[in-house]
Amino acid sequence: MFNQKHMCAALAVVFAGGFGFAAQAQQAQQQDPKVTKVERVEVTGSNIRRTDAETAVPVQIITAEDIRRSGRQTITEVLRELPSAAAGGLTELTGSGSFSAGAASVSLRGLGSSATLVLLNGRRVAPYGLVDPNFGQSAAVNLNAIPLSVVERIEVLKDGASAIYGSEAIAGVVNIILRRDYKGAEVAVRGSMNKDGKYGTGAVTATFGFGDLTANGFNVFGNVEAYRQESVMFKDVEGFLNRDSFRNVYLTGVPSSSYHPALNYLAAGPGGTTVFTPSAACPTSNVANAQAVLGGAARGTFCLYDQWRFVEIVPKSERNNAFVRGTVALGSNFEGFAEGSFNTTNTYFIGPPRVVGQGNGGTFNATTGVLVPMVGVLPVGNPNNPFATPTFYRARMDALGRQDNEVDSDTARAVVGVKGALFGWDVEASYLWNENKTTSTNYNEVRLTEFNNAITNGTLNFLNPSASTTSFASLGANLKDQARSSFEILSLKGSGELFALPGGKAALAAGLEFRKEERDVQPDRLKTVAGVFGRGVASAQGSRDVTTVYGEVVLPVLPTVELQVAARVDDYSDFGNSTTPKIAGTWKATNNFKLRASYAEGFRAPSLTEITRSATSGFFNGVDDPRRCNRTQGITVGCGLSLPGLIVASPFLKPEEAESKTIGFVFEPTNTTSLTVDYFTIKRENEITFLSLNEILANEGSTDPRYANTVVRDPANTSVTVPNDPGAILFIRTGFANLGKTRVSGFDLNLRNRASLGDWGRLTTNIDLTHYTKQEGSGTPTAPMVTFNGYRNAPNTRGTARMTWEYGAWANSLQVNYLKGFKPFGNPDQATGGGRTAILTCSNPNGTYLGVCNVQDWVTLDVGTSYSGIKNLTLSATVRNIMDRKPSTDPLARPFNTAWYSPQGMNISLGASYRFW
Repeated sequence: MFNQKHMCAALAVVFAGGFGFAAQAQQAQQQDPKVTKVERVEVTGSNIRRTDAETAVPVQIITAEDIRRSGRQTITEVLRELPSAAAGGLTELTGSGSFSAGAASVSLRGLGSSATLVLLNGRRVAPYGLVDPNFGQSAAVNLNAIPLSVVERIEVLKDGASAIYGSEAIAGVVNIILRRDYKGAEVAVRGSMNKDGKYGTGAVTATFGFGDLTANGFNVFGNVEAYRQESVMFKDVEGFLNRDSFRNVYLTGVPSSSYHPALNYLAAGPGGTTVFTPSAACPTSNVANAQAVLGGAARGTFCLYDQWRFVEIVPKSERNNAFVRGTVALGSNFEGFAEGSFNTTNTYFIGPPRVVGQGNGGTFNATTGVLVPMVGVLPVGNPNNPFATPTFYRARMDALGRQDNEVDSDTARAVVGVKGALFGWDVEASYLWNENKTTSTNYNEVRLTEFNNAITNGTLNFLNPSASTTSFASLGANLKDQARSSFEILSLKGSGELFALPGGKAALAAGLEFRKEERDVQPDRLKTVAGVFGRGVASAQGSRDVTTVYGEVVLPVLPTVELQVAARVDDYSDFGNSTTPKIAGTWKATNNFKLRASYAEGFRAPSLTEITRSATSGFFNGVDDPRRCNRTQGITVGCGLSLPGLIVASPFLKPEEAESKTIGFVFEPTNTTSLTVDYFTIKRENEITFLSLNEILANEGSTDPRYANTVVRDPANTSVTVPNDPGAILFIRTGFANLGKTRVSGFDLNLRNRASLGDWGRLTTNIDLTHYTKQEGSGTPTAPMVTFNGYRNAPNTRGTARMTWEYGAWANSLQVNYLKGFKPFGNPDQATGGGRTAILTCSNPNGTYLGVCNVQDWVTLDVGTSYSGIKNLTLSATVRNIMDRKPSTDPLARPFNTAWYSPQGMNISLGASYRFW
């Protein structure tokens, strides 16, 4: 274990030596009257302030003006549409069923949210409070909690940077930099909607500040922002999003549910069929042919329910932000600073009333490990059973109300510190506190035990609720999950010049950091004891301390050659330590051509939800039990199951490890044109995930200890149709482990040009493109790597091209957005059985892939303008997707693929800002 005393001693030596060198350099500078002061800035990817912003690693800078002209309304929109961003991030469009409901994140290189480090003003941000066990989401930062109006710029480092910033910086770093000072007062409004008046958003902001650090010795400014987003229901936009093939084959948008408040009865029919019969209370207009709608072995008629009227595309959201920052001069060389922010976000998801009865399986009791079934049979004498025998039924709890989900998330952040120049060094000491508290409320859940008793005793009457002795209201419960995530960080860092080299002064940066992380997620008690039906449970409780020492040296060894060497040691109180190095360099071959390259190692520490006391239970849907499902032999009792699953944390996890390499060039043929091309490759191993369901079922009974006791069966629940029936699966038990590996490679390209048009102003062109040459992975350490480049959700090219014409008080823009298509299926070499057959017959319009063997390229066009010809007033307008292009047809993502496409079609955004002084 790395000793803290050794760390402090090492840092002391570094600073002492640095101060000595810096003092000599300062004296030499004072003796040379020809030396002129050049402003230095700190660029993401280095702790050393420099005059040259073009470093050895690629950094994309997005300014506040770029964001305003783009028409994007949130930071999430800005980041998720970057060419370097890919699938794997969170989006609120996934709905309330997500473990991270209400959150949005970015995934650079498609390596997941937890592989992209998000910084705010160069400092870490506490992760979203709720627990998400899905791969790559355990430490996701919620971008919805960061206001857009106070952003000065966003710097995106497209390279591994764990040696500089620590854990999570595997795919890259997103540094959101807010304003440091402001003097004056300004109000602004912005809003957007599509051409049909849907997808409405609106924001009102006010910024105010006073004092000048140079003239007055202080500056204080604040910003408030209120943002609103309206709910959009599928039925209101179905005409644009839906497809005939979706309707005809998958019944997307077509009323097709057999769970109706007026009841449907089910009975076994000849030849393994199921005969449906609607109750007498079913409206005649709702009676439908079971085989025509439900297909398969369904027969008879049933009472049809329109479940699509509750399907939501975008949830209602309200976000309020406040930010304040103050700076005060402390003598001639130092300044103190403090900043605080508070965000409150309310996201409301609409959901359909709970379905009950046959086909609902059971609910897992995480406390006892027992599966509690729902009563799916109406006994004889039940007021809803008109038959002389016990009868299977399907119903819906409309009388109880919709199962909505409301998520309230509050994020608070405070930073205090002092920085300045000491013996020629730039030094800074700071303390950060950041906390997220999230409450997720599930409305109108069904109390399982009370419901089962009411069915068994006949005290609940679906057909005549007023005659029930057990009221529907008494069966309902509103559940609250409480989550808290927090960081406390104490840091000290410094940077300065050391000694002269042929290319200039060597520079050193070093720092020491102490961080405390805490995570506490407490689900509603009723969820933990199967008190309600069909809800997953996620819990976590833990804390840890992290002590870090890091250093970085920039060595201009020749006038044309510069090297950057960095290293970082992170000591975690729960799993051990990690040492990560980095080396990078540039060679200025000519005055306008520079080569650059880097090698970096990276890591991601197991999150507190993966390594401490944590457990998540949920459901695996559409599962075929290989020991009880053989459709070719007519054995279907174990087919298409919904199985409870329990995922537990592991204290034996190791960190994920990565290597990243880049090599490229910067070419500036003129002082108005630059071209950068960089090749990148990232290799990640020891990926933390849980054993896949297919692996577990395929290895049931294996001597491999990883699969021991993972499948829990009920030997008393057997079927005569299954030879040597081992019994029905009660639940699946799995846990986190270091299993997978991924490798991605490709090219980043950026072309910038500023052309003077004389009296007609200036034309600026900016092209960004990312192209993948390799995307491959493996689910286990020993399995071969399998390519997914160009397959399911892995397009290999994405880019934007933007032209801005500035003429007088006008700025007009045109942007082309390009996303290459991809196969709607995974690599067929890994598919077997029916899955492989479906891929090979993808051209069949009535098959799984609806005749779509390739999801088509998606190209959209944005146009915008802004006008500042009226004193203190700026007006802007942008039309995104002006050609009203629909999302490309993806047969497995209906009505559209949320990872890549916007559902809005043509979108119009307007904005105005007025500065009072």
